[in-house]
Amino acid sequence: MRIAIAAMMHETNTFTTQLTPLEDFRPVEGEAVYSSDYWMKEMPIGGIVQVLRKEGVEILPIYFAGALPSGVVTSSAYQVIKEKIVSGIKAEAANLDGVCLALHGSMFVQDVTDPEGDLLSALRQQLPADLPIACALDMHGNITEAMVTNANILVGYRTAPHIDVVQTGARAAELLLLSLREQRPFITRRAYVPLLISGEQSETDERPMNELLPLLDEMEKTPGLVSASLFAGFPWADSPHCGVNVVVVGDKDRAAALDQQAKWLADRVWEQRDNFNFTTESWPLPEAIEQALADPGQPIIISDAGDNPTAGAAQDLAIVVKALVERGVKDALVVGVVDPACVEQCFAAGEGELVHLNLGKSAYREDADPYPLEAEVVTRRALDSNRFAVVTKDGVMVVIAARRFGVTDPCLLGELGLKPEDFKIIVVKSGYISPEYQRLAARKMFALTEGDTNLVLTELKYEQVPRPIYPLDEM
Repeated sequence: MRIAIAAMMHETNTFTTQLTPLEDFRPVEGEAVYSSDYWMKEMPIGGIVQVLRKEGVEILPIYFAGALPSGVVTSSAYQVIKEKIVSGIKAEAANLDGVCLALHGSMFVQDVTDPEGDLLSALRQQLPADLPIACALDMHGNITEAMVTNANILVGYRTAPHIDVVQTGARAAELLLLSLREQRPFITRRAYVPLLISGEQSETDERPMNELLPLLDEMEKTPGLVSASLFAGFPWADSPHCGVNVVVVGDKDRAAALDQQAKWLADRVWEQRDNFNFTTESWPLPEAIEQALADPGQPIIISDAGDNPTAGAAQDLAIVVKALVERGVKDALVVGVVDPACVEQCFAAGEGELVHLNLGKSAYREDADPYPLEAEVVTRRALDSNRFAVVTKDGVMVVIAARRFGVTDPCLLGELGLKPEDFKIIVVKSGYISPEYQRLAARKMFALTEGDTNLVLTELKYEQVPRPIYPLDEM
């Protein structure tokens, strides 16, 4: 048995003005994927490879491209990725038994609103009609009809924060092998829910997701239904495909039963539409700071949710730094603002020196001025293909980075010589707070800040989402 594998993973934020070129991806070709910790330990490809190797399948690795969530992908970048995957699989089509892919589901390209569907359609045109295609997808995928029509198997993560990424790849591969070995043609069906929800309203350990997700296991007891997934969608993509989807996979001759099961769960999701509340206590920024200062515990972890790089934000807003300094907060840490010019300035000055920085943006506007900050350089480090500087101003420390990075692992603080327990307040540029930071927190909260990832979805200027859709419209 011979199966081709490939990946195209990007969560695209259309509200940021930044574009995503090809160099922002992590392209790996062929067997080089096996030596990539990123792909083998952090992405669904790792689970796909584990299962196929265990079952003695001959694997044909094609092309693998993934990038940190960011702005709209350039047309030229997408065309390169698409051509590499399609041409690589086409060249082996006559000798393949199946294809197993890792896709995100919420990618958006300058001239293609549904690149995952476009890629799958292009592949389907090059492959025998009965050759199965399986895909592992992010829970925050905006699932489209083109994706459902052209893939036999779509399987989504079941956790947010995502801790089952590799396992989801394994499930996709297992279903593909089940279809091949039992000669059972599978189809994918979906039921759409006109609902916009953020990840911060749908963490899977909290209501209503912790009540809805167990229903997937019950659905999979239905004869002929082999997989059920609940996709919460991605609200920071102003896309005609936004919304929640229930996706089921099963036997080709059970289409009516599959549709019935998908609609049943979609109705349960709709019934809960008013219960998708923030899963962590949430405050406007000034109130969040006051709440933290009044709490006897430390550290208090505050998410600067409007400028979350792991949902594609530019990570360049200094709004929280300004608020902390002006409030006179002591023992606070902000992780971290992206400003390559300020980082270079700190590296040139040296540790212990005073620098006059024009940091990031002082407000969420294209024409906003930077925040003027006179601060002392504490630390400078080059780490993981990035450069960091730590500065301090009247008791407020700020981590400044040359490039965007996910604020998920507090080990970074130790590498910068910082101890979390030394701070009353730690502000992370994040959405839902990572499990690692949650373990440090005496208390955690969202600051409802402006930015590319504003959690108050009704404040965003949507133009392309399907209407009506809740909560933008009364329904």
